[in-house]
Formats: sequence, structure tokens, C-alpha cells
Amino acid sequence: MDYLQNHHDISIRLIFVEFREAKVATNKEWEKYFEQGNIAFEQGQYEQAETMLKAALSTSERGQDELVTATSLDRLGELYFEMQQYDQAEPLFKRALGIRERLLKPHDDMVVASLNNLSALYFFQGKHDQAEAPCKKLCEVYEAVLGKDHAEVATSVNNLALIYSAQGKNEEAQQLFARALAIKEKALGRQHPEVGDILNNMANICISETRYEEAEPLLTEAIAILETGIGSDHPDLIPILTSLAAVSQVNGNHKAASKHLERLLSLKEINLAPNHPEVVDCIVNLASSYLYEGRFADAERLYKRAMGIRERAKGRQSPEVAEIIAAIAFVHQSDNKYLLAENLYKEALAICEQSRGANSPEAEARLWDLACLYHNNARYQKAEPLWQRLATLREEHLGENHPDTQACLDSLIICYLQQTKYAEAEKLLVRLKNLREASLGPDHADVAACLHYLAEIMRHDGRFDQAEQYYKRALDIRTKALGPNHPEVAHSLEGYALLLAATYREMEAEHMRVCAEAILKAASH
Repeated sequence: MDYLQNHHDISIRLIFVEFREAKVATNKEWEKYFEQGNIAFEQGQYEQAETMLKAALSTSERGQDELVTATSLDRLGELYFEMQQYDQAEPLFKRALGIRERLLKPHDDMVVASLNNLSALYFFQGKHDQAEAPCKKLCEVYEAVLGKDHAEVATSVNNLALIYSAQGKNEEAQQLFARALAIKEKALGRQHPEVGDILNNMANICISETRYEEAEPLLTEAIAILETGIGSDHPDLIPILTSLAAVSQVNGNHKAASKHLERLLSLKEINLAPNHPEVVDCIVNLASSYLYEGRFADAERLYKRAMGIRERAKGRQSPEVAEIIAAIAFVHQSDNKYLLAENLYKEALAICEQSRGANSPEAEARLWDLACLYHNNARYQKAEPLWQRLATLREEHLGENHPDTQACLDSLIICYLQQTKYAEAEKLLVRLKNLREASLGPDHADVAACLHYLAEIMRHDGRFDQAEQYYKRALDIRTKALGPNHPEVAHSLEGYALLLAATYREMEAEHMRVCAEAILKAASH
């Protein structure tokens, strides 16, 4: 019997094991309370079920049969489990297990049921180390009673693998999943849904280790098997399709990703309300996938559909609507419709500033969108104040050493350089260099980038001696950090060659130019 089962949504659920009436002595009072508690439980009337099952427990504790008490403890624990009141369930399950292990044989079904419940509870509590021991014991019991090649043994092995996976023990989990797969396939056939579950579990290990190319065929086969076994419209396919779409996207299979997302959207529309937030999120994801494919009209159509749903639910002036407006703007930007994109980015920014405040994370995100639009289209004069504002915001929120803050400083420096504002650029470069030397170390490639641009400014201003020192240091760091054939090494060689030529060292300058050309030519092939 199962105790933890991968139920298509990679969740693990408790399997309730009914007590055996033949093995427990009961009395009519206890039977009445217990039966009424079970009926209320099954009907979802949890408050009534709790009252009756507590009464059953109290009655059993006044009796002489401890196994009846264990059954009461177990069922009340199951109720609390279902109500997600795990801390109340735990002492009940532990007490039931203690009674059963003391009075019954180790392989008795009731002992197995208690081990099952307790291990599942620990798993849901995130106490994976504590879940491991009872799960291992279950594996041993099943192997001893049923034999190593029984399908139930594979289930317990799969459960133990899930625990190892949650603990980050991927190698051990992978081995157990492979063993469970072999047993299940032999016992039930390759097309059984439980085989599909295990394939999905194996894919999740690959995803956690960024082995996306290995994950994709596993997920594809899992979907095909489960569709046959549980139906193509079953909601349990949703998480696997979600994973498959994401993996396909990462692997660059954008058409495949769009097809998976189309199916996913159809499933969610069937199983959820048309305006459900998960449906809207799926529409947005599909629109994004169409954008990757270059299907701009289809992407815009879906974004507008999602925007309509959110606008009806939250109003036009909400950050959630602004997020989709910005997404539509990006569609226009990708389609070279820059004026349309600019106007929409501005609208999205204004909504966030008005609804959440000028310094809010939502406004910051929309400010980034607009800054990137200007920057990528060489409109540096417009981009400059936005990068300044973003740098200030991120320094306040994240600190000056955060990579996101320094990314804004990088962009601001480029704006200054492109507008020949060399004094402003130099001042900021010195600051950024000092920050990076302190946080990353003096020999980091990002420090070399600052040194290179400082050398460029100094060469332009005729400060050749100081520029030469910076070029040499930038070249030394880049060669060591990136390798002698990296394009950034070539860029520093080109700048240094210009300095050498300006100081009448033509032979050295020519040598530098030739080396730079060779590196760039090799990198282009």
C-alpha cells in the first residue's frame, strides 16, 4: 500500500488506511462516535468530525483495548492532517505507532499504516530527516513480505527517493527512482500511469540540476503515458505540462514550448474559471512564448486578452494591469514600433507611480523598461536621467554593492561616454572600480572593465602615462580572468594600440592591432 504518492502534481498525499474491524474489539458507544466522525470527515464537516472523533478517542481510552485507542488516534490524526494542522496530528500518529509496535508484529498492516502516516506527516512538515527513518522501515517491510520485485516495493522506494530529493540528495534519489522505474515497468508495463509518475520525478531531478536536455524527453514520455491512463483533460497533467513548457523554452524549442502552453491553457480553462488568476498567468506565458517565436500579432492579442481580464478585476490603474501594458510595449519594441512602445511604457510607469508610489518596486520595474528602450535605441540623453534615478533607488533599496545597483551605474557610464561627458563618466568609473575592488577583489574581470574605460577617457584627454598604466592592468586582469583569446582582451589591445600610435610607438602599436584582429577573427568563427 502507498503512504506517499506522487500524484501527478509532484505533491505527496496521505493515504488513509482503514482499520480492520476483525482485529479490534469495539463497543457500541465508540462505534457510534467513530462512525459519525467518519461520515462528517468524508462530507468535509471538519468541526463536527473533530468533536465526534475526540469523543471516540475519549471512549476508547476508558476501555481495555489499546488497539481501539490506536485506531481513534490515527483517524483523529488524519483529520488534523487533512486540515493541515500538522502539529496536532504528530503526537497522535506517534502515540498510535507506539501502541501498535508494542502489541502487533512488525509486519502487521496497522503498523505499516502508522509508519505510513507518520512519514507522510514529517514530509509535509518539511522534516525530511525525520521522514527518512520510517520510510526506510516501510521499504524493508514491503521487501520482506512481498519480495523485492513487487509493485508496492517500487512505491515505497519511489517515496524514499522523493524524500532524498527533498533533502538535496539527488544522486541517491536518482538511483532509487531508476530502481522503482525498473520494478514498476516489469510489474505493470511501460504505459502504466505510475511509470509516468516516476519518469516525472526523474525529470524533476534533472531540472534541479539544470540538465534540461535530459529532462525534456522524460517529461514528454510521462505526459504521453499519463494522458492514456488518466485522460488528456485531467488536471493532474497541469504541473507536468508546466515543467515541459519551461524546459522546452530553456532548450530553445520555442515552438514546442508554445504548443505545450496552448494545451496547458486549454486544460486550465476546462478545470478552472475563465477569469481565474492561473488562467491569466498562462495566457501571459503563452503570449511571451509567441513573442520568442516572433509571432508579434498573436502575442499582442493574448496580452490584450489578459489585460482585459485583469482590468475588469482590478481596474485600469493597477500595477498588475501596468505589468501587461509594459509587456505589450515590449511586443511593439521587438517589432520596431518604438513610438507605440514608448507611449505604453510611459503609461505603465505613470500607473505604478500613482498607485504604489514613485519609489515602489513596481515603479522601479517600469522605469527600467523605459530606460532600456531609450538606451537600446541610442537615445542616451533621455536614458540618462532614468538610469540616475534607478541607481539612486537601487542604492537605497539594495545597497551600493548589489549587482543590480552596479548594473544601473554601468548603463549610466555608457550614457555619459556616448554623450562625451567624460568628466562625469570618469568620476563614476572611479567610484565603481573602488566598489568592485572592495567587493569582488582587485583581479576581477569587472574591475578590468572599469580600468579599460578609465584608460580610454585618459587617452582621449591626452593623459597617456596614466592611461598606459590602466591599459596594462586591464589587459593583465582580463588575460588571467577571461583567457588570452577573449574578445574583451582584444578590445583592450585595440585601445592600447591607439595610445601607442599617439605616442609614436608605431611598431608596438601594429603588433597590438594584429593581435587584436586575430583574437576577434577567431572569436567570430
